[in-house]
Amino acid sequence: MTAVWKDSRVSGIATTRINPRWIDEESPRVVIDDIAARPSLHPHIITFANEKGGVGKSTLAFHVAIALAHAGARVVAIDLDRRQRTLERGLTYRNGTASNLGIALPTPQFGVLDHPSTAAIYQTINRLGADADFVILDAAGADSPVFRRVVALADTLVTPVNASFLDLELLGRVNPISGVPEHTGCFGQTVSELREEKFSREMGRIEWVVVKNRVRASEKRHINRVDDALERLAISHDFRIGQGLSERVAFRELFQFGLTHLDLPLIPDMIRPQASSPDEVAALIEDLGLKIEPRASLPLPTRPAARVLKRTRTDFRAALNAAV
Repeated sequence: MTAVWKDSRVSGIATTRINPRWIDEESPRVVIDDIAARPSLHPHIITFANEKGGVGKSTLAFHVAIALAHAGARVVAIDLDRRQRTLERGLTYRNGTASNLGIALPTPQFGVLDHPSTAAIYQTINRLGADADFVILDAAGADSPVFRRVVALADTLVTPVNASFLDLELLGRVNPISGVPEHTGCFGQTVSELREEKFSREMGRIEWVVVKNRVRASEKRHINRVDDALERLAISHDFRIGQGLSERVAFRELFQFGLTHLDLPLIPDMIRPQASSPDEVAALIEDLGLKIEPRASLPLPTRPAARVLKRTRTDFRAALNAAV
């Protein structure tokens, strides 16, 4: 499929031009051909992707992976950003916390995609858990061939955005006067063309959920304007709107221990979180519309306490309580 769009009229005749994003890279047809030629993946694929950095992709991917594991699902989490490795670091911290405190925590199988290729994606999924219920793919924030493939692989595509018109312009531009969507943004166009090509091959539908993330209560008036623009884009681009996590210090502080608010009740002598914190995570899972069938036969992993001094363990607990 050659991606084209209407250009300005020249001498009264509508002209077209090739989407320059596909000239030097592979077209949607080639991307879907690559996926179609490989064995089907049985887990539900959830891809977190946006071409803009700093929107909280890895934080949301981490929280969704942990929430699904808490719900009894078998989860695989793969970090596709081999430089930053934010998702991998969070899950590695989690294993360290479990060992330090001698507790069991629901934890996904996880890894990093060190070689950016389609074959490596499939190999990593099959190595970590071909029989998983869910695979979380945390894409790096830049367009690339592997980026397009993990978007195309998605059963559910999650795109976090901040409450900013700059963020929205990657999806599409809304006229500030009329409020009417005018142009499709670069990322919005990539997603639309991959969805269309995949659906035309009867390979399933990519459910696209745009999640408004890191919202500050002090920005209410501005957020109302962004909400209105986002709702208009949702209609024109055929995506659903979800609610992400608020801009709360505790979410960031707990990450350094590899924990979410759902984990705190599992840790003895811990301060209990505000009810609103785990409620935000639960609302996010509901907005994604994921069907979770708990595997009751899966016990939590048992981890022996690490050989650390009692004072060290006490200091660890004190630091953790301070982060809540």
